Amino acid sequence: MIFYLKKAAGLLVTLILVSVITFGVFQILPGNPVYIILGVDADPAQAAALEKALGLDRPMAERYLDWIAGLFRGDLGMSYRYQQPVSELLSSALEVTGSLAVVTLVLTVLIGVPVGIWLAGHSHKKYSVIVSMLSQVSLSVPGFCMAVFLSSVFAVSLRWLPSMGFVSWSDSPVEWLRSLLLPSLSLALGSSSVLIRYVKVSVTNQQKQDYVRTAYSKGLKKTRVMYGHVVRNSLIPVITILGMTAADILGGSIIIENVFSMPGIGRLISVSITSRDLPLLQGLTLYLAVIVVVCNFVVDLIYSVVDPRIRLK
Repeated sequence: MIFYLKKAAGLLVTLILVSVITFGVFQILPGNPVYIILGVDADPAQAAALEKALGLDRPMAERYLDWIAGLFRGDLGMSYRYQQPVSELLSSALEVTGSLAVVTLVLTVLIGVPVGIWLAGHSHKKYSVIVSMLSQVSLSVPGFCMAVFLSSVFAVSLRWLPSMGFVSWSDSPVEWLRSLLLPSLSLALGSSSVLIRYVKVSVTNQQKQDYVRTAYSKGLKKTRVMYGHVVRNSLIPVITILGMTAADILGGSIIIENVFSMPGIGRLISVSITSRDLPLLQGLTLYLAVIVVVCNFVVDLIYSVVDPRIRLK
């Protein structure tokens, strides 16, 4: 119990520091948001009135406390570009990016874990070299190149899948999955290649341990030893990679979302930067930081479940 309390306290302190740094950085950036809204030729009287209306004339500490209070109410301010609450924009985009993350993680596990285990058990076979080479190729090819290639084959030539857009699960679960397959596969091929390497090395190292020889000497079958002992003890690096992948995708894949015209977090980040939409960019920055911190926290908790020795330390 003490282990979990320490982790929760560390999470809380980290989130507070993240909020302070995020707010502070955007306050010291050059440029006045008032002139971003009204234009550089705005009347000084209008600029002063808008500055007062936005609360920019108040002390930074007071504005920070108001911003934190707004966070608890779900109020992250108003977007300059869209003239909509930032929280609504984030909520809408998160449905797209969250769906993309779920499908990508599922594909990553379905490809990476079985192939990694298979390579560990067939490392001396000639055809295992071919599989290893293919995984290296998919890792070396940039994500946007893979996205263009998959789109040209499965969307343009074969016309099996849509080449752009996103369909909500509530509208059609089948079309939801079809709209996500190509962008998810573009991301999963690279992340699964990394997972394959880690699973292969981890399983190979576990197979050399004394407990494996002891299990075989007791007459246990290879399948039971592999999946009952070796695979479970090899899960730590797998969890690490999946945690990093989840944080990366939930942070928004700017390139992939733009290639497939998906209105997710990545595309929102791109728009907020190009339009200097500071409230939106500030909210997105806080969201990205929180995602990374929370994903690391969840990974630590899963570690303690998979390997109880971590809690005891």
